[in-house]
Amino acid sequence: MRKTALILFLTGPLLGQTSVEKSVLDNIQKIVQQGDEIVFSELYNNPLFTAEEKAFLGRLYETFFKIPALLKSEFESTDRIPTRQDLATKLDLSVQSVELLLRIMESDRRIPPLYDRNPESNEIESLRLRALEGFIRSRGSEVKVTQWEGTNLPPFELTSLEGQKVRSQDFSDKNFLIYFWFTGCPPCVRIAPLLAELNRRYSDSNFQVVGFNADRILGLATTDDERKEYLQKGQLDFLNIHVDQVTRKAFGSVNVFPTLFFVGVKGTIFRHMVNFQEQGTLDRIVSELIKAD
Repeated sequence: MRKTALILFLTGPLLGQTSVEKSVLDNIQKIVQQGDEIVFSELYNNPLFTAEEKAFLGRLYETFFKIPALLKSEFESTDRIPTRQDLATKLDLSVQSVELLLRIMESDRRIPPLYDRNPESNEIESLRLRALEGFIRSRGSEVKVTQWEGTNLPPFELTSLEGQKVRSQDFSDKNFLIYFWFTGCPPCVRIAPLLAELNRRYSDSNFQVVGFNADRILGLATTDDERKEYLQKGQLDFLNIHVDQVTRKAFGSVNVFPTLFFVGVKGTIFRHMVNFQEQGTLDRIVSELIKAD
């Protein structure tokens, strides 16, 4: 998202907002004044935000993926396109937060145009239904990044890169980390060696790293040999398995890579994190996880 567009928006009147919502938008404005783009996962990890504000950021991210499905369903059921106020009411947000999400959607180069807006009113005046359907099909509409900690691990039965069956039951009575990644993902390339080091360093402490590779469900052209070469070259010798769409959905329709789930011996999610994390942060969480054993 471009700096000028956000500043023009964020300096407008902020109506009907909670204090947390207003604080988040105020802080986003401060960040925008220092850079050009707003990236959710970077905001979510930014120490500028309190725990309550991060929870709201997580809710905004989840809402982002609901908007295309809501636009499509409302149009199909009422034969009219919802206004920004309609969306705000249904999503329990202010119009300013809805506008922010729409601008992020419009500025993300990975997302094709989903609708067209009136340049004067800024209201959506037409929908690109085929693009909306493609977005919903590939990214889902029920994304979850909040309220994971303390919940039970979703069950799974998958296949390792070597063709072996791997089930969630195989990790009973074990501390482990599930790492969602895909080949070529820049922050995955950065964090993978740190995770391999964790796997080696804590191998005697009932801890294991398990990679959930998303190449196939993302439709990437990476071959098995190319994946194997990447893992061998980086000495990424932890277990890696192919994730399927059912499992991806069970884990909140993961759309940020990497996504990390730290899981305790009782199968309870201890910590959930998105994007790159520093070595010190990873060490601290693994130490806390093992102590909680």
